[in-house]
Amino acid sequence: MQCSNLSRITQNFNRDWMFILEDKSGAEQKQFPTEGWESVCLPHTPKIESLHVDLHYQGLCWYRKRFLADEAYKGKKLYIEFEAAMHEAHVWINGTFKLVHKGGYLPFMIDITEDVEFGAENVIAIRLDNRNNGAIPPGKPLESLDFSYFGGLYRNVKLHIMDKLHVTDAVYAGKPAGGGVFVKYSNVSKAAATVEIQTHVLNEHENGKDVKVVTSILDKQGRIVGTTESLIVSVTANGDHIFAQMITLTNPQLWQPDHPHMYTLLTEIIDGDGRTADELRTPIGIRTISFSKSNGFMINGERLVIRGTNRHQQYPYIGNAASNNAQYRDALKLKEGGFNFVRLGHYPQAPAFLDACDELGLMTVEPVPGWQYCEVGEFQEIVKQNIRDMIRRDRNHPCMIMWEVSLNETYNRRQGATDEFFRECHLIAHEEYPGDQMNTSGDTIGRLDPAYVNYDVPYTMWEDSNLSRPLEDVLPDKGGFDREYGDYEFGGHESTSRVPRGAGEQKLLLQAWNYQWSLNRNRGNRWSLGDASWVGIDHNRGCYPRVAECGALDTFRLPKYVYYFYQSQRRPDVIHDQIDSGPMVFIANEWTERVSPAKIVVYSNCDEVELFVNGKSVGVRKPDQGPDTEYGERVTGYEVDYWLTDEEQHKWKEGSVESKDDTGIVMVNRHDGGNCRNLARAPFTFEGVTYEPGELTAVGRIEGMDQAEFTVRTPLDPVTISIRIDTSGKELVADGSDFVFVYAEIQDANGTIVTSANHEVTFEVEGSAVIIGENPVQAEAGIATVLLQSHPIPGEVILTAHAKGLSSAVTIFTIK
Repeated sequence: MQCSNLSRITQNFNRDWMFILEDKSGAEQKQFPTEGWESVCLPHTPKIESLHVDLHYQGLCWYRKRFLADEAYKGKKLYIEFEAAMHEAHVWINGTFKLVHKGGYLPFMIDITEDVEFGAENVIAIRLDNRNNGAIPPGKPLESLDFSYFGGLYRNVKLHIMDKLHVTDAVYAGKPAGGGVFVKYSNVSKAAATVEIQTHVLNEHENGKDVKVVTSILDKQGRIVGTTESLIVSVTANGDHIFAQMITLTNPQLWQPDHPHMYTLLTEIIDGDGRTADELRTPIGIRTISFSKSNGFMINGERLVIRGTNRHQQYPYIGNAASNNAQYRDALKLKEGGFNFVRLGHYPQAPAFLDACDELGLMTVEPVPGWQYCEVGEFQEIVKQNIRDMIRRDRNHPCMIMWEVSLNETYNRRQGATDEFFRECHLIAHEEYPGDQMNTSGDTIGRLDPAYVNYDVPYTMWEDSNLSRPLEDVLPDKGGFDREYGDYEFGGHESTSRVPRGAGEQKLLLQAWNYQWSLNRNRGNRWSLGDASWVGIDHNRGCYPRVAECGALDTFRLPKYVYYFYQSQRRPDVIHDQIDSGPMVFIANEWTERVSPAKIVVYSNCDEVELFVNGKSVGVRKPDQGPDTEYGERVTGYEVDYWLTDEEQHKWKEGSVESKDDTGIVMVNRHDGGNCRNLARAPFTFEGVTYEPGELTAVGRIEGMDQAEFTVRTPLDPVTISIRIDTSGKELVADGSDFVFVYAEIQDANGTIVTSANHEVTFEVEGSAVIIGENPVQAEAGIATVLLQSHPIPGEVILTAHAKGLSSAVTIFTIK
């Protein structure tokens, strides 16, 4: 793909790389044999890992790419931009060493203008090293790190060709609060808003240039809704100039999570001959934000409770090497799940994910890379540079409302995690983004004097005695934010919130109850600005050879019950043109055979719900309104169910027993109609529903009118497989790196997924795609999942899934 205008060309540089998973002496040289190397497309991971990876690959690898520098590019500036490379990169062009970059989460760019041969073949070579390195954040060895960072050229690479008179790149320019295009807003209201634009122009011609900047704002339809033209400025040879401009829009469409209106800022650099030397388009969203203890979080003058989750950028098998489309699909799922905020735990994530957050209306906080580690020296210097680079990269995203400048859970002052260091980090952020729209956030735990560090949005403390996150009196004039909740307080490393999707109805309900109970408690703190659950999507952990399973979605992006609990918290009257929104209802039950009357939990954002068994009403309920109660024993993980014997506790961990009271009644389902009064929308709990095989249907109503319906059916014997491809708003693209999840659903004769089915399913693919990861794969809760990655050539794909004793499924589609 090539994006261009008359003055600037940006080429997709992702294809036709050669790769080898070892160190190769001399591989930096232009003439070097690559027999035995693998041809790959970016984003790329060095090694396909197992689903439950016990320490992902660490070591050295090489990437090489041959490319032609067109004769037409003579006299232009040429830059290669790496969105990220994990995590120490050495780069050469035609055998000439260009740089070493330390850090795996932020971009770097090299000027290759003087290194390339025009009209001839050129070679770029990169040596990557992702071994443990205490100087490079996160710093902590993988063996004790609670997430996985994988490796490789796992994000996009681009070639920029531009005039010697051009707008700079903000990260490459390296200027505090400068470089590139910097957009801020003032006097924002529904009636008007002032857009303040700062443009850094560099003249690398051998003579001075008369320069003016024409800046326009385009609406969604591409129409100019505001424009301004600067005075003509003489910029000396190899000199630069910062142009400051303002545009006032009347009746602006403001950006906020329910209505994420976006504009495009068009920047045109005009030289003294009237020639457009450079042109740049920047997506922007007009909004103003504030945080306070009295008013909470406000966006565009209106109070909004932050309802968030955390996200790691990891995928099964391929680690972090995700396409732009895959990033969008994740953002879409989280937005549809009822969240309005994502904490990018614990590092800057892909630009494409932030673009999707802008577009879909997901607010974000971006943390500087780190986790329980802080060494004096080079590590701290890289941390400070990371803060500058992430702000320079992402300051124009309207989704970005906080900048986390503490290192996650880094409390040990003996490691160099001093108040003085973190205050410096806070001040650096404000230097990079002057004004009242910069809001730093960070941990107050471990700070001797939180008021000295003075984060704009302090994270709440941790109280061991009751496993809660109070703000206390550390910053009495500020509201607090719960950056994580719902996992660790329910059993630490054996948390009852860590539940695989196939664990069964009772454990999935217990997981959902944990998050409901915690969210209700959080909402009872009137000074709270909001919170973020841990975690949105299951992920791999560096220090533990299993997927962390406390997500609302599993690692294959399939929902658990708790996903629908959060979905029920969204407003039913907000309709988004890109997501599944509006009224919803979901029955958290499999409706399988049971002896005793069932407690049925329904999640909905409607006013009332009526429940039917085989078409017969069993009652109408308003949202639960029971009292708040203490959770009970939960400190020792699965021993939370204190009424179990030691033998039963062991069986519970193995998934072979349900917890019971003295009468033998199942007790895991804690939904009691209470612990919900602080929620935006409480669940609907139906007691004593007599089981009959067949259909269980819930109808959600608003002001007496049917608005949503959901049915579960008693599963019969499994007979067939049905293939479902998850595109989530973005069709699979033939670029060699895009991928989708393919679900083989094991169904009965009625098309109901048989959640007890655990068949081994084999997938076969022909055409322009390949299966990545395990195959065959065992079904979990009736669904077997594979990752299907495109080839770089469009074409037809024939996908087949079959298992012993079941009718096979075939689907045929075309990748464009």
